[in-house]
Amino acid sequence: MNTRNIVAILIVLIILLTAIGIFLGINLYSKNETTEELKEVFALTLDDMYCDLKDGKGIVKLNVTIETHSKETLDNLEKKIYLIRNNINEIVRNKTQEELKGKDGQVNLQKEIKDNLVQVFEDDRIANVYFNQFVIQ
Repeated sequence: MNTRNIVAILIVLIILLTAIGIFLGINLYSKNETTEELKEVFALTLDDMYCDLKDGKGIVKLNVTIETHSKETLDNLEKKIYLIRNNINEIVRNKTQEELKGKDGQVNLQKEIKDNLVQVFEDDRIANVYFNQFVIQ
């Protein structure tokens, strides 16, 4: 074979492999998007909570919703509401009014509560924590 035929064959192979790669990439990407869209959402909303602040200069009123994508996780959370409320209360009692002010304070508190729940329940299917009500007095 001469060099011209070898180069032609290599170009055809490169084009073919690229086309196959693009086809597979598009198929895999679209399947992942569809799977994420189909995830079912479960939520547990706790009763209102009142927590003292660390500096003793205020009270926080919270209404918390915990989101998960697993019915099993939701069932486990519902069985241990007393533990969840206690842990949230401990976390908030160790915060000052300054630490909780503004959007960053609330976002940090949500993340800390979520991380605590994931650790306590050893379940990373706990997706998020939301504040339905967050009042500092």
